Amino acid sequence: MPGSTAAEALEELIALTAAGRLRPVTGAEYKLEEAGQALAHLVARRTVGKVILRP
Repeated sequence: MPGSTAAEALEELIALTAAGRLRPVTGAEYKLEEAGQALAHLVARRTVGKVILRP
C-alpha cells in the first residue's frame, strides 16, 4: 500500500473483506437494551475490537 491513495487503500480493504481474507475482530456483543453497558465498556477501554449492538 505504500504510495497508494486513501481511496485505493479502501478499495483494497473492501476487496479483502469481500474475499473473506480480512475479518474484523469482534470484542463484544450486547443487546440493544444493554447499549449503556456497551458504551461504558468502550469509554473504560475494556474491550478490544468491534462492539456490536443486536436488536
